[in-house]
Amino acid sequence: MRGRRKMDSRLIPFLVISMVTVAVPALVMKIYADRILKSDLLKEEKMYRGVRMLILCMFMAVVIYFPPVIALGLLGKMMKLVDSHVSSISLGALLFAGILIGPVIISILVITLVASRVEVEVKGLGVKTSEIAKDILKVIVLLIAPGLIWFTIYIHLPGNIRNNSLADLGVFAVYILAFFALAPYWTRLFSKPRPLEEPLRSELLKFCESLGFKVRDIRVTGKKKYKIANAGITGIIPGYRYIFITEYMLETFDPEEIKAVIAHEIGHIKGRHLWINAMIAIGWFVFWMGVVFLLAKLNVDILSPAVFFGVFFSAYILYFVVIQGKISMRNEFKADEFAAKVVGKETVIKTLEKLAEVNLTPKKTGKWFSFLSLHPSIEERVKHLEEVEE
Repeated sequence: MRGRRKMDSRLIPFLVISMVTVAVPALVMKIYADRILKSDLLKEEKMYRGVRMLILCMFMAVVIYFPPVIALGLLGKMMKLVDSHVSSISLGALLFAGILIGPVIISILVITLVASRVEVEVKGLGVKTSEIAKDILKVIVLLIAPGLIWFTIYIHLPGNIRNNSLADLGVFAVYILAFFALAPYWTRLFSKPRPLEEPLRSELLKFCESLGFKVRDIRVTGKKKYKIANAGITGIIPGYRYIFITEYMLETFDPEEIKAVIAHEIGHIKGRHLWINAMIAIGWFVFWMGVVFLLAKLNVDILSPAVFFGVFFSAYILYFVVIQGKISMRNEFKADEFAAKVVGKETVIKTLEKLAEVNLTPKKTGKWFSFLSLHPSIEERVKHLEEVEE
């Protein structure tokens, strides 16, 4: 009984903070979503404000969870609790990682589900809540799986490699490059895209070849009922790249507009932007190790949870939001320029404006929103193209 009470006393503060983390941001999102839907705003503005609040509520979940958990020393207590019940070091590390990020992940899932109501009502989507929840969960798994896979690999590395920064970097670099190389198959596994119908498939493949670009295939992904028009390209190995087009883009865009979108995606390959993204991911390891080395030189206790997480989140925001955001926006402009040279400036501008119209996206968005989405606003992209000489 004493052991049970002791265990319960360690769990109660953690459970309370976890429940608040899940409940409060979701409640704020619900109140704001109700206000948006009752307003007389344009559909585009409703969508934009909904997404903006979604991002803020996600940030709120992080702020609600980590500071009190760290301040109350709950991380150490939860680690001791795991150690006392799990004998396997690997399993214990994975379980602790789940405890560490689990409440925030659950909160993000609930917030996104609540926020989806704005999109469902504004777009008039006939989608069940259970289906939305399933798709959101799939996306979250897709986002966190690479990190969990790396964590699993890392804790199983021999001690002589883990204790060697250069060896760690080498293993991490191989993992990142393998991830980018296998991304097309990773995407196919999760999204289960279908083949593109003829004769459009052959027409688009010939268009790619005319630009000196060989793509393994063009596949159709996404669900038409979500009404999202988008496209993307994955893969860093020539001959093993895939272009993915959503069902809704296929329905709402004509072949010439789809070619403009594909030309933009090929522009990313021509500019080696996927390789740049891979180098950014690898660079994070070097950047973080540099921060740790600097703090050690300054005699800062990096093992202190408050210091570690404070420095980690600050470094993460600086690196992935500010630095990567700036590079990514520059790459989008360059891809637009390439597309304009291929299909013409006016065609690209018309296609960009149609993307905004079809997806109910405002042409003008805030600067911080552009950084977080890693894309300039449609207004900025159009303005940039108008200033570029053909």
